[in-house]
Formats: sequence, C-alpha cells, structure tokens
Amino acid sequence: MRFTRYTLKLAAGALLLSASACSNDGDTIYSNGMDQALLQSAGGDIVLDKDHLGALALTVYWNENGNITLSDPRVAAPDYAVTNTVQFSATDDFSQIVEETMNDGVYYRQFTVGELNSIVSRLGFEGGVKRTLYIRVKSSLSANVEPKYSNIITANVTPYTIDMTVGFILDASQNDTGNSLWSPASDGVYSGFVGAAAWENWWLREGNNTVWGNDGVTGTAFVLGNSTTGLDIWNFWYPGVAGCYYTVVDTKINEWSALLIPELNLGGDISGSMAYDRKTNKWTYTFTSAAARTLNVTLSGTGKLYNATTGTDDAAAIDTPVAFSGQADALTFGSSSGTIAVDVPVGETTLVLDLTNPRAWTLAAGEGAPEPVEEAAPRLYLSGVYGDWTFDWYVNLYNEDELCYGAVLPVNSEWGYRIYKEIDGWDDYYTMVAGGNGYEGSLQVGGEGNIYAPDAGLYLFDISLSNMTYRLTSVTKVSYTGLNDDWNLYEMTATDTPCVYTAQVTKSANTPWGVKIVLNDNWDLYFGGNGTPGELALYRDGFEGDNDLANGTYTLTVDLAKGTYSYSK
Repeated sequence: MRFTRYTLKLAAGALLLSASACSNDGDTIYSNGMDQALLQSAGGDIVLDKDHLGALALTVYWNENGNITLSDPRVAAPDYAVTNTVQFSATDDFSQIVEETMNDGVYYRQFTVGELNSIVSRLGFEGGVKRTLYIRVKSSLSANVEPKYSNIITANVTPYTIDMTVGFILDASQNDTGNSLWSPASDGVYSGFVGAAAWENWWLREGNNTVWGNDGVTGTAFVLGNSTTGLDIWNFWYPGVAGCYYTVVDTKINEWSALLIPELNLGGDISGSMAYDRKTNKWTYTFTSAAARTLNVTLSGTGKLYNATTGTDDAAAIDTPVAFSGQADALTFGSSSGTIAVDVPVGETTLVLDLTNPRAWTLAAGEGAPEPVEEAAPRLYLSGVYGDWTFDWYVNLYNEDELCYGAVLPVNSEWGYRIYKEIDGWDDYYTMVAGGNGYEGSLQVGGEGNIYAPDAGLYLFDISLSNMTYRLTSVTKVSYTGLNDDWNLYEMTATDTPCVYTAQVTKSANTPWGVKIVLNDNWDLYFGGNGTPGELALYRDGFEGDNDLANGTYTLTVDLAKGTYSYSK
C-alpha cells in the first residue's frame, strides 16, 4: 500500500475484487477517507478509591468506523483498515494527551480504578480534587493520512493521591529488587544509576502500579510498552556489558536509555581512577592524606549511550561525556564537571561516591571501601552423577546475582552425587538436606551422605546457591528456533555423545534476535547465548553467529553439558 495525504491508493491485487473490477494489476483505487467515530461512555462523576484498584471505573465505546469510501464501489477495503486510538486530556484542546492504541476490531475499552488513576495522574490531576477529563478517539488510515477525531466526551474524575516520584525496579519475574529510579517532577520521567549485569532483564513499576517494559515489537529495543494497554510487552534488558548505567525511563516519549559509565576519573587536588562495585552501586578511591583537610576534586569520564537509535549494539553506542558537580552531599549529574569540596581525615582514607539513592548522590571520605564480594565460581562440579567420582560433569553460572547454575547432564548413578566448587576440592562441597529427592530439594554446606540421583537419563539441572536449592527436569526433546527470524520449533537429533545434538539448518535470512535451544517444547526451558561467541547459557537471549554466514546449508551442533554451539559445513 502507498498512502497520500488525503487519499488512500491501493494496488488492486491487495483488495478483494471481482475479475472485472480492474483491467490490470496496475489499476489503482482511491479513497476519500473514513467516517467519523461516534464516541459514548458509561461515566459521569467518578471518585477513585485506592482500596478498590481492580473495580471498573469507566467504559468508553465507539461505533465501527472502518467503512472507507472508495472510488470503485465493486472494491472492498481491507478488514480493520482503520486504527483507533483512545486519547485523554486535561484540556479540551488536547494539547497534552495520554493515549492508548486499540487492537484491530476492538470498539470499546473498560478502565479499572487503578488504570484510570494512572492516566489522570500522568495528566497532572491532583489527588482528592475533582477535575474534568476530556476523551476522544483518533482514527487513522496511515501515518501520512490526516486522522479524524470523534466527538469529545467528558467525565469529572477525583483521583486518589499516589506518589509518582518513585519508579520501582523489578527483576525479570517482577519481584521488587529494593532499587528505584526517581522522578522529581512526578512527570513520568524516571532516572538514576543502576549496577546492571550483562543482558540483565528488568521492569519498572510506577506508584500507580503501571508496569513498564519493552513494547514487545522486534527491533525496537528501548521503546516502551506498559501493562495498561492490553498488548504484549517484554521486559527491559541492558546491553551485554555489566557495569554502572545512568538509566532514564521517559514514559512521556515512550523511550528509555542506558548510559554506561566504564570509568570515572578524579581530578583537582588528587588524581586517579575510581573503582566501581556493581552490587553496592558505589565508586571508591583509596589514598593517604598527610593531614585532615578539604579537597577540591572533579569527577568525570566518557560514557557509552544506548538508546532507541543505537539499540544494544556496542559499536553504535554514542560516546558521551559524563561528570558530577554540586555539593558533596547533593551531587548533580551531567556532561560538565564542577569542583566538589569534600573533607578528608589524616591517614589512609577512601573516597566513596554513593549512587544508591536516586534522590541524593553523595561523595564522602573515611567510610572505607565496600567489603569485596567473593566472585562467583563460573562452574559447579557434580562428582558421582554419571558413575565414577570424577570432575568431568559440571553446570555453568547463568545468573551471577542469584548464584544460579544450569546445564543438561546425563545421570547414571547408584550412590548419588555431591556438588563441588573446584576440581579436586574435596573438602568444599554441598549435600542434600533431609527430605529431598532425586528431582528437587534443599542443599547444605558439607554434611553426610549424598544428593539422591533420579532414574538414569538426561536431565536439566538448575541449582541456586543463593536459595540453596536444586531442581531436575527430564529432557525428552531438544529443538532450535529463531534462525532466519523463524520462531517455529525444529527438533534436533541426539548424537552418540551424551547431551550433544545436531540439526541441518538452512541460512536464508537475517536472524535479528538470535537462536534459542528449547527443551521439551517448553518455552520456559531454553538456552541462549552468554555474550561470548560459541558459548551457551541457560535462560538468556538468543545466541548469534549465523548472521556472519553466507546463505546455505550448515550443521548446527550444540553441547548442552559443556554449554557450546557451532555451525559447520
């Protein structure tokens, strides 16, 4: 289709028409537009109560207005050619709006107390104060065709008071992490520093319980979607580099950004490079002061900006100057540095830049550097799981923060097995707490006995040292998906080597989201890439490698025990 500003021009072959409708496929059909929608509501005076968030507050509905006037009466327009968007405003000129685009064929929308309160809060309605809400429907044929608007209806809405200054950071499972971003103007723009793992998944929840994530559209990383639209949304994900990210979520323009700060340099009365601890979200610099005094320092560096334009492509990330200024107990962040005065004691001391509270970033001395966090072991070894008590079989780290490990391993054990942190580290091991079985249970450090083994077979092991648990799932089928952006499941063939599978694949198109290995046709059990070519990790985004290949036929080989993949001719 090709649209002009006032007319809709359609290739005849794209329409439902009789054999005599057009003389050839080059004929064109024109439209003078669409009918105006008639909007109605079940509303009136609405008082919102925070104790009944799920109750129905407002229903708006409109007539079906997809009847396009075509120049040839024998030609029918495509179904659902018109896109309808419900718009809300605090003024009748709709100079500021909150809007929601509806699915095709939907001609009404019901809003709960929580949803409507979220909308009017974003429009600046004050809690406890009645105000008029203006509502209309925008109907569009295409981005370059002038839209039409319905009649305007109104409702008097009294919202409840909520705190819209805080955006709560949730983990991949939408559990509260205890971290947050800040919106000082309560305007839906949240910012702050986050210590993120590589490819870390997360969500943001506003004070009105609206949950924000990615819009769920392939190729639009850093574009927002939210839980009120009824459309599919995905979690946010950081780029493949762990570190300190200045994060901005702007719900007004439906985009977010992540500014990676790989280094911060001290200047002024002392100079040096600060060290960042991701888990405490603090930068530190230890030095010796000859006397108690006031230092005048600067803090600056060069960041890498990821946004809706760059995506998570490291090569496309934008070099961006970063710096702090202001008072030591009330720092500001931007691109230009200012002198910061900080008092230091005599002797060895540590400057600590604390970014944990998005309302108040501070620089102070004498607090001491954060205790070093023991680096997670990259593997755990399961001795005894496949006969002999060797260290041949292991599970790989896939979540550093939660100390989670996973792999597919063969099991054939009469006496069970133990879990070890190091090869030949016989004195440092985990066993099963009483009450466990061969498929799930709790772990303990040391102890007598072994972890029970299940029946012989192939199993996905999922072990968490933060929760001290283990869980096994029998593996009956292995498939690949995502190649050529095709998300059907294609079964792979087991080889004579345990846990190694192959498939003949044909590379014919780009694979924008990588390839995943799915177990048992269960989309909750899968392997992706860990950011290093040729390596797999449990529960990660798809692995790359095929985009550099020429079109043709290859053998895809995956080893679900060692966590590797390869393509070969």
